[in-house]
Amino acid sequence: MFLIIILIIIGCTYGGIRFWKRKRVVSIFLLSPLLAVISFIGYFMYHTLYHTTPDSLQLTVHKENEAYIVGGVWKDRLDAFRFPADFLVFYIPNNEKVSNVKRNRVKSYNEMDGKLLEKEVEDWIGQTTHLEWEPQIFDLHTSSEFEFTFNLPRNIKPSDVELYYIHTREEPMEALEFWSKKIELK
Repeated sequence: MFLIIILIIIGCTYGGIRFWKRKRVVSIFLLSPLLAVISFIGYFMYHTLYHTTPDSLQLTVHKENEAYIVGGVWKDRLDAFRFPADFLVFYIPNNEKVSNVKRNRVKSYNEMDGKLLEKEVEDWIGQTTHLEWEPQIFDLHTSSEFEFTFNLPRNIKPSDVELYYIHTREEPMEALEFWSKKIELK
């Protein structure tokens, strides 16, 4: 099938070049499949080459009663090949648990292999942080604006907590790619 499509495009291109001096309308019509292929390749390359960076993400943190509220806004557009879920990774001293984590979740997260995804994130973040505490990982729906809230254990200082926003990218036929941004709690 692919070979037939290539032969048709080559034939149309050859015919378009042959008819260029005599009948330009027919020539343009015959060259249109080539233009469509070039447009598709250009569109694909444009989205493949664009990557968001940690500097693209602006985060604000404020505390309301016992809850921390973190808001995020992307300054630049999101990449087209982003994964539907980004992740929040908490490292809390003595492996105490963060509570009341409220965020927009990916609707199909349970259909995905969530444990495998969290293991990949844990392996990747473990290579960069080298902390002795166990990571607590939460999925977060990737969107241009987001907000999540959480409560820390009572005896933990915010300065002792390590919190990372992990952005996930998945290009077609490629493995997951990550980058992280540390969120400073005050």
